[in-house]
Amino acid sequence: MQVNVSRLTNCNVYVDGANLLGMAEEVTVPGIKTKLADHKGLGMVGTLEVPAGIDKIEAKFKWVSIYLEAELAMATPYTTRQFQVRGSIETYTSVGLTAQTPGVWLLTGALKDSGDVAFKQHDNVSKTSTLAVYHLEQYIGGKQVLLYDVMANIYTVNGVDQLAQYRANLGI
Repeated sequence: MQVNVSRLTNCNVYVDGANLLGMAEEVTVPGIKTKLADHKGLGMVGTLEVPAGIDKIEAKFKWVSIYLEAELAMATPYTTRQFQVRGSIETYTSVGLTAQTPGVWLLTGALKDSGDVAFKQHDNVSKTSTLAVYHLEQYIGGKQVLLYDVMANIYTVNGVDQLAQYRANLGI
């Protein structure tokens, strides 16, 4: 059995198609957060948590300085922006680097927190902005892994619609 080691150690950020190469120090792309509800009933020896929907998700962008493009993208909660985070997933085996695969995350959302700016002598200013995410897509090697859109009631994993029966039951 051969061991494959995958590493993703860097990325680039785009906002509404504009390249922000080198402007972000750190990016946190959200995963799906399941909202759980307690279920307890007579005769049960314990309490069970069952899925009750998807919780809100958010992304964080730590900027390495003050950039006009980033400031404008995070200026208003009334305008949605499209963010793209792109990285190269490197695969290593016993013979060294054997593959480089694109990892892409597409996010659409609006400002939640533009971030504070702290000034410190001789240090570069940084700030962290938070985005309320309404739409999230993840691709690895061009294959869609995840598609989630809270406004359209869409949630697919590996091409399988996780909400098809739910929408049918609601008549939508």
